[in-house]
Amino acid sequence: MKDLGRRLPTTVVLIIFAYAAIRYLPVPFFSSLLFLLVSMAAWELLRLTRPSRHVWPLAFTNGMLVALAFTVPWFGIAHALAGCLLADGLYFLFTTDSRERLDQFARDWGIVALAVVYLYFPLYFLLELKKLGPNYLFFLIFVIAIGDSGAYFVGSAIGKHKIYPVASPKKSLEGLIAAILTAGLSGWLSLLLFPVPVALPAAMITAAVIGLFSQLSDPVESLFKRAANQKDSGTLLPGHGGVLDRVDSYIFCAPLLYFLILYFWQ
Repeated sequence: MKDLGRRLPTTVVLIIFAYAAIRYLPVPFFSSLLFLLVSMAAWELLRLTRPSRHVWPLAFTNGMLVALAFTVPWFGIAHALAGCLLADGLYFLFTTDSRERLDQFARDWGIVALAVVYLYFPLYFLLELKKLGPNYLFFLIFVIAIGDSGAYFVGSAIGKHKIYPVASPKKSLEGLIAAILTAGLSGWLSLLLFPVPVALPAAMITAAVIGLFSQLSDPVESLFKRAANQKDSGTLLPGHGGVLDRVDSYIFCAPLLYFLILYFWQ
């Protein structure tokens, strides 16, 4: 609560910015903005994982190929994967020019692959939700926000049983249960605020599942910070840390909601 004065202005700006982008930006412009934001998160991830060479241009190039796969109809996932493989192979072939770099070769390539698999691919499902309609994205954001709030207040008040002692020592089983329940209930309210064509029971079940997985996605990101002995992934957002800190819940939940819409809501 002591950081509320720093967090609140940033939160208001983020809400207005996100609403305007989701509601009004055409898909190509939204994709470009998403690429910028995910690339900023990828930069923070690279700082936390500390590769032995400057791999950020390669990671961003891979990310651009992923962005094209989700944005350009004729450029599919297979094209992006083939392009990433070729670009990565050539880059490491010509930059591995010493014994020291050879020793770090597999780790450095793994970090680049991590940025692609852990950030660009899952977060680009936000674009897929935007294509379905802005309200699908608002549903996701609203449910995650309510679930996180429920987990925070209940966990702070009565949380006793720790479930992630290394990744997130403050998170508790009581908070996790609260996240599932409050997120599930928010599914009903979300349909009133952001109508989408789905039955109420399916929306509430979906919201509860999102509440669960948001509480799994967040501590996974915390593992990177703990390993690097950092409290936040960055300092760009006053009171909120870095971009990666703000998108961590969506890494698991954006693809999850998309596939639930396709295979459960139908």
